[in-house]
Amino acid sequence: MALRRLLPLSGIVFVVLALLAVVAVSGSTPGSDASAAKVLSFYDAHNVRQGIAAFVLAASVPFLVAFGASLTSTLWPREGDPRPVWQLVLIGGTVLTGAALLLAALIHFALADGGDQGISGDGLQALNVVDNDFWMPLNSALGVMMLGAAGSLLGTLRGYRWLGWAALVLGIALFIPFADFFALLLTLIWIIVTSLMMFRAKLGPAVALQGP
Repeated sequence: MALRRLLPLSGIVFVVLALLAVVAVSGSTPGSDASAAKVLSFYDAHNVRQGIAAFVLAASVPFLVAFGASLTSTLWPREGDPRPVWQLVLIGGTVLTGAALLLAALIHFALADGGDQGISGDGLQALNVVDNDFWMPLNSALGVMMLGAAGSLLGTLRGYRWLGWAALVLGIALFIPFADFFALLLTLIWIIVTSLMMFRAKLGPAVALQGP
């Protein structure tokens, strides 16, 4: 019971671990236009640090899935209400985002391992382009999750419709080039706010569906 009470906070843990992996541990890495020699030199010198970043990113995934499951459970319709279409989109988007993050972690670890194992510069350069451009499927998967959250919140949680409208705007923006970068950052803030609201308000299915 105590563990279930803390489950909403998993969203905050996810954000902390994801930012730790990308910003604090990984830091600045070669861009998609970097030469083969530069990519090889970088991952040969920083293979341990980049490998750790990949593992930390992968470790964030269970917390994202737990957050999505907690939010879905909170917003699940009561018996007799409409079918949980948007709730299913929410959990499906969460799983897609988790899978995208795991694949991103795998690609980045392959770069780190390749730099240590003497893989050719051309091979690492190709992998580096994929690593740099992986924001496209990741943001799209996150957009599906946010659209599912928007539909679920706007359809059930009357007292927090502003949270649903915010999720709708962010979910759409995550599919728009250039705007998706800012939407990604704001989505992380949205996850933190939603986690705290679920935890502090002790929202459950009945409370969520009734609303004030």
